[in-house]
Amino acid sequence: MFYSKHLAILLTLLSLFVSSALFAQKISSTDTVTVHSMRGTFYSNRFVGRKTSSGEIFSQNKYTAAHHSYKFGTLLLVTNPKNGKQVIVRVNDRCPKANVLDMTSKAAKQIGIQAHTVHVQVIPSRHYHVWEKQHELLDVLSQGRMLEYLKSLEAEVPKTIVHQDHFEDDEKALYDLELFSAASRSVAKTRLKHLPFPYQDKVEIRDNNVSGGVTIVLQLSMTRNRIKKTKSELLSMFPESKIVISK
Repeated sequence: MFYSKHLAILLTLLSLFVSSALFAQKISSTDTVTVHSMRGTFYSNRFVGRKTSSGEIFSQNKYTAAHHSYKFGTLLLVTNPKNGKQVIVRVNDRCPKANVLDMTSKAAKQIGIQAHTVHVQVIPSRHYHVWEKQHELLDVLSQGRMLEYLKSLEAEVPKTIVHQDHFEDDEKALYDLELFSAASRSVAKTRLKHLPFPYQDKVEIRDNNVSGGVTIVLQLSMTRNRIKKTKSELLSMFPESKIVISK
């Protein structure tokens, strides 16, 4: 009896340890297929105005969230399985509890959650513009049709690219995006402050031996169709951008 009781306790502790280890494992920030179930919660107002783990200032009026391990800048499609409503959040903070997604009250309110299970799926960073303008897509989100909408965007990408970018007509070639030229690195860095988060680690500041200034390039190594789409996304911020062959 004594042996059985202690064995049961040991098995229970082992089970808790294994479960904890599994929850602590990092979830891929690039896997756009797997749907994860986790507990969805939202921030207290006492965090408003404070710095998040990424350095951004927290606001309840943005579509952002905290997670234990998703990389900062990762876009997540969050679905409330009880009503099918969806919201896209961008990870910009850390949550100490594994298997929890802590959202802003704006994001949580959009899908009608208090604190219960949500389904979470990574969406490609090239859809950053959709995250920014999702207030214009509330019908799509409320009906749970965001993945269908994203697929339709992919289908609309032109199969040919305007020749004004002057790049080689090579199906196997990869391309970067030259954003702009500046007189100095300090001027360039000031302008880059507004570059969307997913692209910030792709920036290369190259010395321009001709002008004496610098040239800013996003090292993306994308196909023709994808680079054209990215250029369109960033065109309002960098109207002088042009597509160049990857080095």
